[in-house]
Amino acid sequence: MKYRVITLLLLLLVVTQSRSQVSFFPTTLDSIAFFEQKFSEQKFEKPALAASENYDLSYLRAEWNIDPRVYFITGKVTYYFRALADLNQLFFDLSDSMQSHQFVYHGTAFNAMRPGDNTVQLNLNATVPSGIFDSVSVIYSGEPVGSGFGSFTQASHLDDSILWTLSEPYGASDWFPCKNTLTDKIDSIDVFITLPEKYLAGSNGILVSDVAVNDTMHTMHWKSRYPIATYLVAFAATNYAVINEVAPLSSGDTVKVLTYMYPEDSAGYITSIVPMIQLYSDLFGDYPFKSEKYGHAQWNWGGGEEHQTMSFVTNPGIYELIAHELAHQWFGDKITCASWQDIWLNEGFATYLAGLVYENLSPQYWYPYKITNLNRALRDSTGSVFVDDTTNVPRIFSGPLSYSKGMYLLHMLRWKLGDDIFFTALKNYITDPSLSYGFAATEDLQKHLEDASGFQLDEFFNDWFYGKGYPSYHIKWANRADGTISVAIQQTTNNAAVSFFEMPLPLLFKNAERDTIIRVEYTVNNQQFLIGPLGFIPDSLKFDPDLWIASTHNTVEYDQKLLQSLLIYPNPANDQLLVSFHNPGIYNGAPLQKIFIQDMQGRTIAEYSVSTISFYDPVIIDLKNVAAGCYLLELAGASERYLTKFIKY
Repeated sequence: MKYRVITLLLLLLVVTQSRSQVSFFPTTLDSIAFFEQKFSEQKFEKPALAASENYDLSYLRAEWNIDPRVYFITGKVTYYFRALADLNQLFFDLSDSMQSHQFVYHGTAFNAMRPGDNTVQLNLNATVPSGIFDSVSVIYSGEPVGSGFGSFTQASHLDDSILWTLSEPYGASDWFPCKNTLTDKIDSIDVFITLPEKYLAGSNGILVSDVAVNDTMHTMHWKSRYPIATYLVAFAATNYAVINEVAPLSSGDTVKVLTYMYPEDSAGYITSIVPMIQLYSDLFGDYPFKSEKYGHAQWNWGGGEEHQTMSFVTNPGIYELIAHELAHQWFGDKITCASWQDIWLNEGFATYLAGLVYENLSPQYWYPYKITNLNRALRDSTGSVFVDDTTNVPRIFSGPLSYSKGMYLLHMLRWKLGDDIFFTALKNYITDPSLSYGFAATEDLQKHLEDASGFQLDEFFNDWFYGKGYPSYHIKWANRADGTISVAIQQTTNNAAVSFFEMPLPLLFKNAERDTIIRVEYTVNNQQFLIGPLGFIPDSLKFDPDLWIASTHNTVEYDQKLLQSLLIYPNPANDQLLVSFHNPGIYNGAPLQKIFIQDMQGRTIAEYSVSTISFYDPVIIDLKNVAAGCYLLELAGASERYLTKFIKY
């Protein structure tokens, strides 16, 4: 699922982007989120019927009769299935707003039952044994009652009508009998759409025939032989103009590109899709449905939907929208999230791949795209990328969480693992035979990342995927006389769900002539590092200049106190003594354990546990109960000790 654009912005995009190949509008993401929330009804997910899990769909033949000028559908769907247990009943999801007249089984027509729970019940006159293939046809008609993002919509453009479907996440059963789950892809489909002669209907797969029925009607036959999730089965129909292109791939194969556009917009169309197909194919393997096509069908909904092999888009000239929906053909269509809890495997990936298009093909927009998504990701600190309520459509398609923070999970993994390992892992994931053209969970992606890197990533996913909120980094640094640099880093978080986000951090040191980025492995809070020598004396430090980390409200301060291994003040002291310890060379950035106050004979008179001592902030020692005099202060670590003198007055 993708973009929803505010009307005024949409007009600007259509006028501007239909005549330009590359552009970037930061407000587009905000508009998308606004309309996804506004136009999504809360539709509660009906638990999958146990009886619908006892068969596996292998084939769908859909025969639909439509007229874009009329809000109505008449259909016959034939399913071939394999019984997973002995069964004499079949259940399909179908809205109660639709009329299911009858079903046909082994050539005999029977009346279908409607239990009243948005299902259709087919009582077979025989038992189908487990493991046996069989088939059944359902005949139905009606005026669909749309849910979610619309499901089944009639609209107009210029002086004509358009009819389209949009089923994600739960809308497929609003307009045809189906198995509305994320557990069973249909192995292959044939779609026959009969409609008035003046109209064309775009659908999944490749167009194999267009045959006149009579003087006023024709039937278009679309065929796909790739597995497809139910919500990706779709059609859109109006008086389209047709544009054909070809995308050559580095493998030597080609991809047919078919665009159905409104006639009034087609003259201004300038393609930008071919380089995107080539980029994604080079990164993640050839376009997954290359034996069929990649297509666009224009619609009025202010954004796009990644229907397999034919995305529906508000305008095929909108650069970022096209990049996003194309990306879904790999991440979302070839491999589909196994639960709406893991929708980021679709939307976070598509958002990131659109960024890769900017990075590789239009690099001037890469930084603005990152900062736009970073700011958007940080807007929601109350939820996680993991969707904890799949009954709430706006929660599933949360712009800050599922899209932008999902994108930033991938961006941070790329930084953590490095480009070679990261892209190898993603290619291994998308080409995994056990996942390809099927379903995947976050755990499947994590395993491929771990296998490619050798890293254990439970902590990363616990913090960034299941966790909530974001970190802020507070950095103090100082140049040392020997040319090294002391850096002390403290992290705060804005949601108690995560106490510490462990991440390697990029630090940019520079002066007027030179600069370099140093990566530090930040594994515990309040850590200190000794860096260099760098070969030059920096006069500034910038944290995360390339926006690798999902953080904000970060601070950087030059602090001369870091140049002193042990600083106690004031000295002499009265009621309080402040202790700052900075010596990464001795303590290797590890925290101290104890502070002792001793008299001049070495007898301990006070002891303080400082297991959480910070290299960033001083420790405050309460001296109210210590008599006036001269004392020794001892700092003790796991194996080292540090001693200095102070006076209490």
